[in-house]
Amino acid sequence: MLGEARLPPWVASLGPWVVQIDGTVVVGSPVTFRAREARTGATLWADQLEAESKAEVVRFLRALRARFGLPTLLLRDLSATLREAAAEVYPEVPQGEDHWHFLSTIGLVILVDHERLRKGLLAGDGLALLAQGSRRLPTEGRTLDELERVWVRLALEWIDAARLHAGGFPWRLPYLEVARRLRRVETWSEALVRAGAVRDVGVPEVGELRTKVRALLGRESVRLPFGRLAAASACWEELRRAMRVERGRRNREDLAPLAAAEVAGVRREIEEVGRRFSARGEWAEAIWAEVAKRFEEHASYLWPVVPGLNEVVRSTVALERAHRDDRHRIRRRTGQSDTGEAMGEMGSRLAFWSNARCERFVRERLAGVNLWEGFAQQDPREVRRRMAALPREGRRPRVMVARGKAEGRLAAFVELSNGSGPLEPGLSAWAASVASESVQAG
Repeated sequence: MLGEARLPPWVASLGPWVVQIDGTVVVGSPVTFRAREARTGATLWADQLEAESKAEVVRFLRALRARFGLPTLLLRDLSATLREAAAEVYPEVPQGEDHWHFLSTIGLVILVDHERLRKGLLAGDGLALLAQGSRRLPTEGRTLDELERVWVRLALEWIDAARLHAGGFPWRLPYLEVARRLRRVETWSEALVRAGAVRDVGVPEVGELRTKVRALLGRESVRLPFGRLAAASACWEELRRAMRVERGRRNREDLAPLAAAEVAGVRREIEEVGRRFSARGEWAEAIWAEVAKRFEEHASYLWPVVPGLNEVVRSTVALERAHRDDRHRIRRRTGQSDTGEAMGEMGSRLAFWSNARCERFVRERLAGVNLWEGFAQQDPREVRRRMAALPREGRRPRVMVARGKAEGRLAAFVELSNGSGPLEPGLSAWAASVASESVQAG
């Protein structure tokens, strides 16, 4: 309540302001939806939604507009629901799309051979048999023979370790790394075999490793996607550099804004990446044609023209991180991994409370404020009303029966219906037992 009073005049003093919107869904709870001022980090509005549907998002955005007016730019992910809801409530405001989310969809197109390579490497337990073979080998030794066997085990473990972080596609390409390590081990094992032949020494495990690795790399289901994916991943890295999204993890920090004057140059770099990649053959031409089509469809959202804003703010990652931080604090406070119940009851309040950690808001609107006194000055009746509404916010309407009482209410109705006497006053009493407080008061 204190933040609601102080935020609107503060936002009005910012001049051009950029709003990010996003919802977080935790199993067993409503959607906590949040609007954040992108450059200051302040949460402007938060609410619990029944679902991230157009009707609910429109309701949220109308409340946001009523309190803060028009932002200079609205940032969102690629959700069609958010795009349509924002267009309905803010038809005059340019929309921007998160570049991380957009590149995630582009990665699926460019790196399509990653899944084919994965299947080729795993087919017939190819990688699994290699890993199993390492377990029969020693982990230490002293003689040359012993140490060569240790080397074979280490090489196999190194290959398998590339799969430890198999998630994160397309930002991580674990099976491309597996294939690259296989190629490196093939070269090394061949060198060891040659050295052993010259000295007339060596263990058979090295030759066996070379044979197995060659057989795996020689599979048609591996060789073709490996070659294509190596070229496609180079295109992927070039594209990310062109868009200034080189980092491998999207959860560390927000993307730096692009100066509006840089946009034309960035778009030219992207086109040049496409020309170089398309020159690799018809298969690459087909991939880039789809990539170019998506860039064209999203151009107005990736590079919005915003009067009065001399930079392109282009990410909602900080807002997603704010949601995650709230859940992390719940886990730390409760000692439980499940955050659904707490987010369902307090998610929107936690979003507002994050402003107590927003340096600029604290400095410009809370410095010198006695928060205890500020809290005490809030209308106690409004506080009680809001506290009583917490368990129901964002949840679909339901019959209001206290926990553990539903079975008794159901049985009572059946008994009442099957009785021989008049239904009243029993029926009225039963209706009152399942009615909300507001209905009872009316």
